[in-house]
Amino acid sequence: MELSPAPAGRWADLPEDIALAVASRLQEADVCALGGCSRSWRATCDADCVWERLFRCRWPAAAAEAAPASRVQGWKALYINQHRRMDVAISNVVEFVGSSLNNGWLESECYLKAIADLALMDDIGFLDVKFFLFSRNHSAIINLIGLHYSIASLHVLLKSVRHSKLAK
Repeated sequence: MELSPAPAGRWADLPEDIALAVASRLQEADVCALGGCSRSWRATCDADCVWERLFRCRWPAAAAEAAPASRVQGWKALYINQHRRMDVAISNVVEFVGSSLNNGWLESECYLKAIADLALMDDIGFLDVKFFLFSRNHSAIINLIGLHYSIASLHVLLKSVRHSKLAK
């Protein structure tokens, strides 16, 4: 089997503004994956404008407060730090529920406390719920708490249902 010839141009030859436009339209995991493809893509994917958009989309309320710090740390570092803070905060809720389940029970009080604890967290959004609560590694109750929180506090499913009804 004969290999096809290499394309005339290279990805590294792509103009910077076009490469940034491509990277700026991706989600977090895709930006990280693309950045692992080559040095030129890594430089593009590490650009502040890419991570600023990701930060602002995921945590819009925190973005205004983070803007002054972005000049010192950069948006990628701020994004990583905020992601870690969300991970720690939501992990505490998961551990609380897990300890109740390990005792062989989960009362409605514990379930409602988990929902309330999530609601008290500043700027938790659907992507945070998706990252940290919707997982095959978690019990069904943790997934249910994420779903309940998304419906009650974020109105995620209600908006989707309304939107699909309007589209018909």
